[in-house]
Amino acid sequence: MTQNKMTAPVLAHRNGQKNEPTQKLIHIVPYLRGAVKLASVTMLVYMTAAAAVLNVPAFLGGMLLLNALLGLYFKLEGTP
Repeated sequence: MTQNKMTAPVLAHRNGQKNEPTQKLIHIVPYLRGAVKLASVTMLVYMTAAAAVLNVPAFLGGMLLLNALLGLYFKLEGTP
């Protein structure tokens, strides 16, 4: 049987429109970026205070959290 089978479109409608749930959240992205920026600056202040009192576990924990926050920030930068 040589038939052309069409798979179901997952990310777009048949007429070329984009998926609706992603379009609804675009106006939230600038606020998320701002919140992540604020959390990153707060984490830097926390890490500076932890380094000042030589609290190594708090500093390392802050570094891990800051790494996750910056990863989220740069992931949101790619979103229009």
